[in-house]
Amino acid sequence: MLSWGANSHGQLAQGIVCEQVENPTKVTTDPFYVNKVKQISCGGGHTVLIDDEGKIFTCGWNYKHQCGSNTETHNFVRIWELSGITFTNIACGWDFSCAVTDSNFLFVWGSNKNGQLGLPKDHFPDIMKPFRLPINACSVAMGLRHTAVVNSKGEVWITGCGRHGQLGLGNDRLSTDRFEQVPRLGAITHIACGQNYTVTWCSEEKALYVWGDNKHGQLLLSIDKYKKIFTPQKIDIGVKQTVKKLLSGWTNVLLWLDNGTLCTWGRNNYGQLGTEDSFVGKIIYVKLPDDRQVIDVALGSEHTICLATDNTLWAWGWNEHANTGTKTKSNVFIPTMVPIDTTNNRIVRIFAGGAHNFVTLDINLNSNENENNNSTESID
Repeated sequence: MLSWGANSHGQLAQGIVCEQVENPTKVTTDPFYVNKVKQISCGGGHTVLIDDEGKIFTCGWNYKHQCGSNTETHNFVRIWELSGITFTNIACGWDFSCAVTDSNFLFVWGSNKNGQLGLPKDHFPDIMKPFRLPINACSVAMGLRHTAVVNSKGEVWITGCGRHGQLGLGNDRLSTDRFEQVPRLGAITHIACGQNYTVTWCSEEKALYVWGDNKHGQLLLSIDKYKKIFTPQKIDIGVKQTVKKLLSGWTNVLLWLDNGTLCTWGRNNYGQLGTEDSFVGKIIYVKLPDDRQVIDVALGSEHTICLATDNTLWAWGWNEHANTGTKTKSNVFIPTMVPIDTTNNRIVRIFAGGAHNFVTLDINLNSNENENNNSTESID
C-alpha cells in the first residue's frame, strides 16, 4: 500500500508527522495481520480503514476522538472497542467518522458539536467515542458538518448543520441533532455530501436530487437565482447510463457512468474539473489521454485521482500539499500521470479524501508469471 499528500497529523500511516509526503510512499507498518484492505475513508486530517474481515483501523488527527481512540497515532491502529463486529462501509467528515455493520446498524464517533452524529447535544457530549445508533443504514456520506444515510428503502435520513440548506428539511430547519427523513425524494441509490450541500442519484428515475449550497454551481442550478436550496430539487441531466459512483469534493461533484464516462461539475479554481477553463453550473466530460478507459476514480476535498485500464494512475486538482503526487508545485488542471512504478505491480484500489491518498497494489505479478514460465521451460 502507498500513500501521499498532507501528513500534518500522521494521517498517511507512515509512522511520522510532516507537512506532506510528495511521492507515493510505501506504508511500512503492518496493522492488518495480513488481511487485505477493503475500503479507506479520509477526513480532514484522519483516516479510517476496513479490512476484508470487517475490522476497523484508524490513524491521524484525533482531537475530537474522530479516530475512535484516546490517543493520536501515526500508524494504523485497530479500534478495539469495535472488535467482534463486522463492518461493511465507512465514511469520514471533517472531524467525525462512522461505520455501517453487516446488519446495517450505524456506529458514529468524533465531533458532535453540530449534531452531525445524530445524538442529542443536551444529553451527549460534543466529543463521542464509538456509539451505536438504532438506524437502518446501507450507505452513508459525511460533509463538513452534516451526515446523511440511505436505508434499505432508499430513504435519506440526515442530521447536523443546515445553515446552507444541506439538510434538505426546509428553510425553517437550519440544524438538527437527530436523524430526520428528507422529504420529496425518489428511491435513492447513491449519495454524497459536499462541504455544505448534498447530492443524490435515483437509479429508477435516472435523475439527481440536490439541495444545499449552490455558490459554485455544484447543484447544477443558476447561481444567480439559486444560491442556497433548502428542499430537494430533482434534475434530469440526460444520463441514461447506470451510475457506478456518485462522488463529491468540497465544491465539486463527479458521476462515473457504466460506460466509463466521467461527468463532473462545480467549482474549478484549482482544476477540480480536469480542465483549464473556468466552468460554473455546467457538466464537463473528463477524458484521460489516448482514450484510456477508467477502472476507478476517487475524490479528495479538491483533487481527483483516477485509475486507468492500462494500470496507470492519473490526478488533477488542488496540489498545495502535493496531494496529486504529480511532482509539480502548482495546481494540476488536466489529467496528469502519477509516477508510480507498476512494472511488476498492479494497482488494485484507490482512495482519496481531504488532501491525502492511498492506493493498494498486488505485488510482483509479472515476476511470478516469469518464474512459472521458467519452471515450465526447464521441465520441458
